[in-house]
Amino acid sequence: METIKTDLRPYGIVPAKGRSYENIVYVLALVHNRLQAQAEDYLSVYGLSAVQFNLLMLAAYQNKGHGISQVQAAAHLIASASNVTKLVEKSVRLGLLTRKTNPNSRRENVICITKKGQQLIDRVWPGYDKLMCQLTEKIPASRRGAIEQILRNWFNQLQEEK
Repeated sequence: METIKTDLRPYGIVPAKGRSYENIVYVLALVHNRLQAQAEDYLSVYGLSAVQFNLLMLAAYQNKGHGISQVQAAAHLIASASNVTKLVEKSVRLGLLTRKTNPNSRRENVICITKKGQQLIDRVWPGYDKLMCQLTEKIPASRRGAIEQILRNWFNQLQEEK
């Protein structure tokens, strides 16, 4: 794959320093920010943020649709527990989620998708999926599998350090 010479110095990335570990982390952060901006732009049409959409998806599809605890949701999302609580409250007010006390642990709330929330996901998903496909198509097809595996392995190793 041909490397495109992009001047990343305005972002504080100077390859000549020989600090490839820094470059990897910073470039990954830049890529994440661009992907996030594209997703937020698409989802805003539906009155959703990316975190809220992901919260709805977790509530709908984790645990075979039986809901997810707020603690588990916060662990899966790139958001603090307090932000997840605010998002859950907003989603409950909008009728997209329900929240109930876990009968096995009174200190834990379980959130579930509502019919209205599921209908919203069903409307949003086709375009969101298309957008994600278009964004990853910018990576040459022959390299996608390798990049996916590298990122999965890196994630797994980071998870093991917890």
